[in-house]
Amino acid sequence: MAFDYRIDGTTFLWSFIDSSAPLRIVDVALERSGTSLLSIRFRTNSFNTAFSFMEKVVPHIGRWKVADLSDPAWQYLPQTPAPRLEELSVSPWHSHDLYPASEPKILRGEFTSLQSLTLDRLRLARPLPNFGRNLRFLAVRQLSLMDSGVTYTEIHQLLLLHPSLIEVELQASQWSNPSATETLEDVDLPHLHRFSLLDPRSNGLASIPLLQKISAPSCTFFNLSIRHYTEGLLKLLQALEPFFATVVTTAAKNLQLSITSNPEFVLEIGRDESRFKLSTWGPCQGLELDWVADMLARYRSNITHLKLLTPRTPSYGTLSNLFTNLTAVTEFYVEESVIFEVWRVLGRPASTTVEGGPAPWLLPALEKLVIFDPVVIDCAHVISAIEAREAAATEIHMEHHPTRLKTVEYQGRPWVGVDRRWSELLGDRFVFKVLTNY
Repeated sequence: MAFDYRIDGTTFLWSFIDSSAPLRIVDVALERSGTSLLSIRFRTNSFNTAFSFMEKVVPHIGRWKVADLSDPAWQYLPQTPAPRLEELSVSPWHSHDLYPASEPKILRGEFTSLQSLTLDRLRLARPLPNFGRNLRFLAVRQLSLMDSGVTYTEIHQLLLLHPSLIEVELQASQWSNPSATETLEDVDLPHLHRFSLLDPRSNGLASIPLLQKISAPSCTFFNLSIRHYTEGLLKLLQALEPFFATVVTTAAKNLQLSITSNPEFVLEIGRDESRFKLSTWGPCQGLELDWVADMLARYRSNITHLKLLTPRTPSYGTLSNLFTNLTAVTEFYVEESVIFEVWRVLGRPASTTVEGGPAPWLLPALEKLVIFDPVVIDCAHVISAIEAREAAATEIHMEHHPTRLKTVEYQGRPWVGVDRRWSELLGDRFVFKVLTNY
């Protein structure tokens, strides 16, 4: 009884009101929540109809702190000030609807406390609404090219209206007036820390004018996911340079670089919360790798961990160009069965000399090598490369010699036999790890 009394008398315990509750429970929650701020949530597959639920909660809109609403609930929202509303999310009734919904009236209300806004597949009327100077998070999502909702033109204007944004997540595929992109106003977002641009089912090139106009010197997380055409990829990559530079210079030391392709090309570089991520679908991935190498050379990133998993074998020249800028890498995770060129690169000095002297070895600081191969271990070319590095590491009088490996870990299936040459070459520095869940 005492426990029930405490619950009944604790107003904030009744402040979350969901449409899945019967209306009589909604009435009880609204009464027992007292003057506490409310979190309102409506879903179309819930217990109540949109009208019956909204009829109960709308009179209390002055207490709303969080509102997560799906269509048709927002149709019953008035153009009324919501002075305490801090978080608003509106989404379509069905995710498979072909056309976006019309703008809810509440977006034309007065927002003095709004900090987070998520708009899924909406059409915004002109002039665009201003969501207040306190807005910190903005997500505008579009699910397909068939959407005729928010365009890049409107996104550009929304960013201009809200310079205090800290996190932005955007999806769009077209401009309202493509010819006007040449005269776009610069967008300064000095407080922006996280920026995600997810281009749905399109070539991604439409995002270039927007990227070129955004200045975000504090951005420490950048994520771009696109599909592209080869002829425009270089221009897109060039537009990403300021974001790449900001992330890697902020993280500074002990960065991790991951490059995978199966079949989507995914590049990630960073550490902890500071991260640059690029995902592309396209026929030519050598261009991405060459761009990465150029960025690493330009900004001298301190990368200590490298991961390379791709069934599309990069060329010897591409890998050499990439590895030349990875002089601080101490740990390398690689898929053995498909990247034969890796062992050519690691098993010999670079092809160029240094001021007439001996050529340096690539990945000279490498101490731990993890080889992932769930299919079969083909040792010959791998062991040859390691033998060459081991021999060079013992030549203490050799200039630019590589570091001696401390660990070589081979990950394979349980039935894969282990060649005794591994233990003869490395002794207890060799570890075979059985893959049981692959």
